[in-house]
Amino acid sequence: MQGLEGFAEAREGGVRVLVPREELYRRPDGVYEPAWAPVFYNPRMAFNRDIAVVFARVYGRLRGVSRLLVAEPLAGTGVRAVRYAVEAGAWVVAGDIDPLAVEVARRNAEINGVSGRVLLLNMDANEMLASLRRRGLRPDIVDLDPFGSPAPFLDEAIRSLGPRGVVAATATDTAPLAGSHPRALRRRYDVRPARTAWEKEQAVRILAGYIIRRAASSEYGARILLAYYADYYVRVYAELVKGAGRADESLETLGYGLYCPGCGYTALTREEPSLCPYCGARPLVVGPLYTGPLCDPSLVEEMKREAESLSSSLAAGDRAARFLSAFLEECTITRPYYRVDRLSSLLRTNMPSPRLLAERLRGMGYRASTTVFDPRGVRTDAPHPVVVEAVRSLSPSSRGGG
Repeated sequence: MQGLEGFAEAREGGVRVLVPREELYRRPDGVYEPAWAPVFYNPRMAFNRDIAVVFARVYGRLRGVSRLLVAEPLAGTGVRAVRYAVEAGAWVVAGDIDPLAVEVARRNAEINGVSGRVLLLNMDANEMLASLRRRGLRPDIVDLDPFGSPAPFLDEAIRSLGPRGVVAATATDTAPLAGSHPRALRRRYDVRPARTAWEKEQAVRILAGYIIRRAASSEYGARILLAYYADYYVRVYAELVKGAGRADESLETLGYGLYCPGCGYTALTREEPSLCPYCGARPLVVGPLYTGPLCDPSLVEEMKREAESLSSSLAAGDRAARFLSAFLEECTITRPYYRVDRLSSLLRTNMPSPRLLAERLRGMGYRASTTVFDPRGVRTDAPHPVVVEAVRSLSPSSRGGG
């Protein structure tokens, strides 16, 4: 196609889109590098976009919104915007600071017959969101999917909403969020850094907590509808409702995460203990972060059913349905998961199967499941000594030192 010689047509979910030709932008190891392409497109985020489409369909239906309006200020090739329009029936305002990206996105809207429902703007992301507010356009969903942190765009995203709406934010700067880069974590999210054994959940809860804090500064209360880690990124869907009282209430869901390097104890708490209540060691403390449930179970149940009905047309097949089904088992347990390998190492025992450990704890009357965050993890509401004893009972042989 004239002017787009470095692009080829690809199918994702229910749409056909022009995307950069992967073979032209491969690293020496043969892996496609999206950042090298003239317009950003990451095929590895197709599952993220599947979940976004399912969420939009369900959220719009539950809200009774006849014309769901989605704002996407970092459009790239426009695949997400076009999928919202085609697969969720949404009206979309999408923008990008790069004129070539806007042209590609416009072509993609044309290819899929949704030019009339996808408005494309060649603007800086924050400027675009501010312009919506000036025009009186109040989106139901603002989708932030940056390369890196969504923090620079959150304030304008929040202010662009009406009395009620959703901010859906992706973060790929998981190393700082997980505690590997403490200075970057302080700079971007104003969080006291630590590196826990439940680092992927830590990343999710820090982003969710940051959204709550930024929303409160604009007098919005935030309710976390869905917050998860997948592949290499964090994704949070937060419903915001205007009101100072609601903002105050949502701030009550903030606290700190604890991890004891001495005995493996994990917890979320409003108060910072100076010593671990089980072994007396000094725990690692990270926060502020979100301490509530990671999903609205009724919403996720509806999303699971929707994903099951759409599995043949989603980009990642039935992965969304399987993921949501597994997440439902754990997302209302508000205690961080245990890394079973790390706990076993502290106990000097062989690592038991996380699945068997979860089954043992459920057999004792506690809530427990494996976790979508980490294949080595188990999430449970069982007291720490019970978890320790269950690990020992499933791992009878110790490693030296008796």
